[in-house]
Amino acid sequence: MMKISVKFLSLLTAAVLMLTALASCEKSSLRPHDAPPPMQALFLYVGYRYNSTASKYAEYTDEDLQKLNEIGVKEVCINFGTPVVAYTPEGQSESQFIVDKDDVNSMSPKLLGPDKTESDLDGLKKTYTERVEEMDAGLTLESYADFTLEFANRLLEINPDIKIWYSFPDIAVPILSQLYIEPFLQYYEMMKERTGEQVWNNNIQGFYWSREDIPTGSFDNFDTENLSDFDNEMVKAMKACADAVHEDGKLTFWCPYYRPTADTGMPIGYIANQTDIFDYVILQPGYMFENGLKNNIEIVKQSTLQNAVLNNNGAIYSGDKKSSTIIGPEIEMQAEDFNGSDGESAKARYQAYVDAYKDMLGEYSIAFYCGSRPSQMDDTVIEYLEYFLNG
Repeated sequence: MMKISVKFLSLLTAAVLMLTALASCEKSSLRPHDAPPPMQALFLYVGYRYNSTASKYAEYTDEDLQKLNEIGVKEVCINFGTPVVAYTPEGQSESQFIVDKDDVNSMSPKLLGPDKTESDLDGLKKTYTERVEEMDAGLTLESYADFTLEFANRLLEINPDIKIWYSFPDIAVPILSQLYIEPFLQYYEMMKERTGEQVWNNNIQGFYWSREDIPTGSFDNFDTENLSDFDNEMVKAMKACADAVHEDGKLTFWCPYYRPTADTGMPIGYIANQTDIFDYVILQPGYMFENGLKNNIEIVKQSTLQNAVLNNNGAIYSGDKKSSTIIGPEIEMQAEDFNGSDGESAKARYQAYVDAYKDMLGEYSIAFYCGSRPSQMDDTVIEYLEYFLNG
């Protein structure tokens, strides 16, 4: 794929956008609503998977979508399972990588945080150079938009009143997240223009941020003294995209995987408790998939009840909560676990979610993860989801 001369212009545009985003950080909030209503979105996956255009998610049939509507699914988040790697800059005709080897090789040591060395930087460059060399050029923002819009139209044919969340795709090179700002804002405008005014105004709730963590443990800077953007590349990208969404009167949503640790829970807590980047932060307990995370069920429950992300001692990350972000739990289930050799244990773990969170439905915000289409439409998963939604 050609690396065309628009790269410099794109970087210049991104710099302007970042300055705008930084300026907006001084505002207390750009969000459109003081008190958004409780959400209860079901994740539905479309498009490519396994980091390749050679593999796609199984597609939902019209009968599947009708079944989901019948059991009470009235709000969905159309999501992706593979990071985006390329796009066609506005006014151009050829696609280009969002991040290339030159970008990786020119990374600054300041991106790594104060405790990292030149050796750490060299190792990171090697890792990301290998990743860039393996990227599939067909994983374009334009194709992700096509998958989303086609699926949204099918959902609307089944239920014209359905609530839909679009998604910003995952980021392949998180330490260079600022290079994704200009492509993502172009993608946002494209989604708005191609959706149609009536659907945009009546059905589209806002945008989901697909990246499920803030990678700080091994390399990325996260300065808790800087409550604006934490001097973190990913947070700067989050803010720029969220500001664009909020300025149009739409909402933002994030569903990170929760661990009560300094490298995972702490950055989630600071973002959720100190900033208004996201209207909703829904926490993944992870207990369904990892038996050792049972305590997360209660931590996430208390975080929801107190509307603040807590650590494992019940304390609020970052001290007093200053944001108006709404906290909630993700309900997790997957047919592979229920139908496997350890199925009874998996069902017992799922029951912990029901016991902790079912009474919250309608009053608190909740999201549902049930895997891709084969898992989502499994008889047991459908039965459990219907019970959770309807009692």
